[in-house]
Amino acid sequence: MKLEGTYTIAAPIDVVWRALLDPGVLQRSIPGCEKLIPTGDNRYTAVLKAGVGAIKGTFNSEITISDINPGKGYTLSARAKAPVGFIEGSGKVLLEADGPKSTTVKFSGEAKVGGMLASVGGRLIEAASQKNIRDMFNNLAREAAALA
Repeated sequence: MKLEGTYTIAAPIDVVWRALLDPGVLQRSIPGCEKLIPTGDNRYTAVLKAGVGAIKGTFNSEITISDINPGKGYTLSARAKAPVGFIEGSGKVLLEADGPKSTTVKFSGEAKVGGMLASVGGRLIEAASQKNIRDMFNNLAREAAALA
């Protein structure tokens, strides 16, 4: 499944960049994120509650940030497992300044879903993923505004 989108955040690019690398900000921004724990340089473990339709679970995740271009973007890779299935994916996150007080965040990537979770159907999974991504960016915008 391919995921991509563009979001505008009303905060300067340096503030958005700091927010995208701050584990506390990310934990508060990611829907269903109960824990986000640094385990090394740009490596994290996370516990997330998520689901699609009636299939819900608690996912234990490993997240890695690589190919870091400070203030401009990075590659995000994640693997999450739960009794209801798994999700694996990676993608690029790119930032562009839209003037001194606004930042456009672009992302593109691919995800693979397996287990019972995959039985729900691609359209439902994609719709749920897009909603979670939108919610995450709305939360991130609120967090970045507080930092600005």
